[in-house]
Amino acid sequence: MRKYAAVTICSINYVTKALVLFDSYALQHPNHNFYMVLVDRKRPNFVVGRPNINIIWAEDLGIPNFLKYAFTYDVIEFNTNVKPVALELLLQHHDAVIYLDPDIKVYSSLASVFDALDAASLVLTPHSNTPILDGKKPDDLEFLKFGAFNLGFIGVSNCDEARSFLKWWSSRCLEYGFYEPQLGLGVDQKWVGLAPCFFPNTRILHDAGLNVAFWNLHERNLNQSDGVWMVNKKYPLKFIHYSSFSTQHPDDVAQKQTRFGPSSRPDFNILSREYAKELLKFDSEILSGAAYGFDYFDDGTYITPALRRFYAQLKHSFLGVDENPFSTDGVTMAFAKRHGLTVKDNSTSRRRTFKDINSYGFQIRVINKLLRITLFLLGPERYFNFMRYLAHISSLRNQTDMFGGVN
Repeated sequence: MRKYAAVTICSINYVTKALVLFDSYALQHPNHNFYMVLVDRKRPNFVVGRPNINIIWAEDLGIPNFLKYAFTYDVIEFNTNVKPVALELLLQHHDAVIYLDPDIKVYSSLASVFDALDAASLVLTPHSNTPILDGKKPDDLEFLKFGAFNLGFIGVSNCDEARSFLKWWSSRCLEYGFYEPQLGLGVDQKWVGLAPCFFPNTRILHDAGLNVAFWNLHERNLNQSDGVWMVNKKYPLKFIHYSSFSTQHPDDVAQKQTRFGPSSRPDFNILSREYAKELLKFDSEILSGAAYGFDYFDDGTYITPALRRFYAQLKHSFLGVDENPFSTDGVTMAFAKRHGLTVKDNSTSRRRTFKDINSYGFQIRVINKLLRITLFLLGPERYFNFMRYLAHISSLRNQTDMFGGVN
């Protein structure tokens, strides 16, 4: 009998969502093992209230120089970048393993995925099975920026090619797993766009019942038939990826899209309201508002996104191979203070989306005025090259020359 497993990865504030995932997965696959990798400061007495969930703390995955990577990446980046290591670890004890993002709910058996893994080294799902370019987000232009495949789901089998893939993927994620779409980087996701080129036994699954989400609702309609949820009246609904979902506004398909207005998809909203209720039911079980442990130095000083990016480029130059970058008395803290990379009020940063641009009308008008002046002063040719340079240094990792070193 083949041994299968599923794994999800999250920080403590996302455990509520992971519990909904686990309950839905276990209902369909009672004989599978289920693992939760927690990417956060380790809490020895932390429990999730589900004895059948196997907890693995990220620091126990065996990643060399773990603390340096924890400091390099923000919470979303680090959660995604440990994924290949987690899958490789679990393949040591299972014939096949699938990864599912914590904001997924399973609605029917994933036996077809494991059947595919009997022959394939790894399986992936595209963001969309059909092209779309309608001026709404996301569309084909967005998929070019963020990746053809959605890595909220991936499956790997216990074979040499899959292990080679995971080692290749892990090395890229740990060294270049940044969210910098302006430079062609999109955490773990963009790298896997190359996988079918290098690992020929990759299989792309076009089952419309897999990975239903805001990025493919333009091609997928939901309906019930004899009590079974179907997609396009043909495919059993296997799982929905509730990415960018608001528990308080379940009728909004997702915050990171502009194609569907509130309540414009009643078929989806039937299920999204149920999902919101389940999240609220479990909300009291853990501290969903828990601060991310790796967002702070050991003394509680907030680590700004700018400091992370500069550290990422300079980390190999910092003194002391085994130095803990989170140390209050370490060279990283000294570097941060010397260059004004901490904030006085210790307030945390909010990740911005494309929708936030609407709230910066005045600032945008000022910037546009300055750009017009720059164009006048430089002329069209030099202005064009200046814009290309700005695109390059839009990644803070490409601005470290101004420091002249770490000391």
